[in-house]
Amino acid sequence: MKSKRLLQIFVLLALVFSSFGNSQHVSAGSTSVSLPDDAMIINRDLNIWNGTYIGFVSASIHEKWHLELTESHNFVVSISTVTGDLVPLLILQDANGLEIARGVSSLTTTQPAGDYYIQTQPETGSGFYILTLRQIVNVLPSVSTSVTPTSLNVGESAVVTVSLNNVPAEGYTSAEFTCTYDPNLLAVSDLVIGGLFGLDPAVAVNDPQTDSFIVAIAGSSGNKATTSGTVFTFSVTGLQAGQAAIECTARVSKGDNVLTDLPSTGTSLTVVGVAPTSTPVESPTPVVTSTPDGSVTATSTPDGSATVTSTPDGSVTATSTPIESPTPTFTATPEVSPTPTFTFTPVVSPTPLPDGSLTGQVLAGKPVLVGLFDVNDVLVISVDANLDGTFSLTAPAGTYTVVAVADGYLSAQGSATLTPGGTSAKPVISLLAGDIDGDDVIDQFDAMTIGMSYNAATPTAADLNNDNVINVLDLELLARNYRETGPTAWE
Repeated sequence: MKSKRLLQIFVLLALVFSSFGNSQHVSAGSTSVSLPDDAMIINRDLNIWNGTYIGFVSASIHEKWHLELTESHNFVVSISTVTGDLVPLLILQDANGLEIARGVSSLTTTQPAGDYYIQTQPETGSGFYILTLRQIVNVLPSVSTSVTPTSLNVGESAVVTVSLNNVPAEGYTSAEFTCTYDPNLLAVSDLVIGGLFGLDPAVAVNDPQTDSFIVAIAGSSGNKATTSGTVFTFSVTGLQAGQAAIECTARVSKGDNVLTDLPSTGTSLTVVGVAPTSTPVESPTPVVTSTPDGSVTATSTPDGSATVTSTPDGSVTATSTPIESPTPTFTATPEVSPTPTFTFTPVVSPTPLPDGSLTGQVLAGKPVLVGLFDVNDVLVISVDANLDGTFSLTAPAGTYTVVAVADGYLSAQGSATLTPGGTSAKPVISLLAGDIDGDDVIDQFDAMTIGMSYNAATPTAADLNNDNVINVLDLELLARNYRETGPTAWE
């Protein structure tokens, strides 16, 4: 027993000066000893990923492991005690010895390329320890499509679930899904949006093709998808036997006006059986009724009759009762009058006083038009704002209503008083994107227009970011202002 104990001590001492492991090379360096403060610092090197190292620390002996990263890494350093009552403390330092992070028994961090030091010392106690250095392999975000059940008969239905996986901590502000399926084998219905993007998200659906459809979703009121889970579901009904592939691909946005493709995993559905055949309905057998006067009435169908009359000389007269066709009913579709175009004639003030000026700045993602209206709501003058939104108007002195409009945005409205020969200024204001139909409300009807015009360039009011394509990035702008009403007060 005594020899076995001596052998264990020998092995531990041997391991102090060695490391073992395998995988990618990390760093190389020399060993030196220094003595800061009251503790001896033993400098050592970490030279391989997934390696295991043996060390010893106490109140008077600390160890400092050098780590050189040639590129950014997400990694974890952990310590387990071998002997003694050691509770180890890990301190991550930069190349100048300044502390970056610390942890008891383990430390997880992400650091860019550079030189680092991991100092080990007792939180309490002392003893031998085993240190491990391990890379954390990041799992990429993705989209997956699943179906339940995976097999059904013709005429039966299954539920397809579309999910986002490994969503990063910063989350997604919007996502666009393109789902494909075999229209010969499946019929799609019952789209249901989940709560991954928060309550009341803005949704646009586009179904231009018979074998695919697009679902765009953007969180409203600052909501994002910050966790993995179900985005939406839909139903599929089997039309005829076969193996049907179903897949939804995705592009996501983090709110930076950039769409990023995600890896996708599809699924398949087996449809078995044949479609039920309809049973032909037989025509009813005619009923013949004879009367004492020699007339015979034969009713051949429920919707018509024929009277057959026989006479003593053997002749037969058949009288057909015509069935009246129903009077057609026409529903008149009201004609929508085109939006009137007004030509405004500037009102010339009879006062000889000099004109006044109005300046300001209106921010929007579209060209802005600013106008002045008098007390009778007559437009006095209008001007296109500059590219940066600044504008200047000159009109007779007086009190006006100033209005700023942009295509697809809620308008802004306020009061302005122009003094003779003076200049008044309105505060900087930002117009709210999303009022595509111009009814002073940003709602699902505006989102519907985006869905109907998806990937097109018109109507221009739906192209809120003015990039000549209508898609989820425009929906994202709309969602930021979802349920807002106008005009916005400009005071």
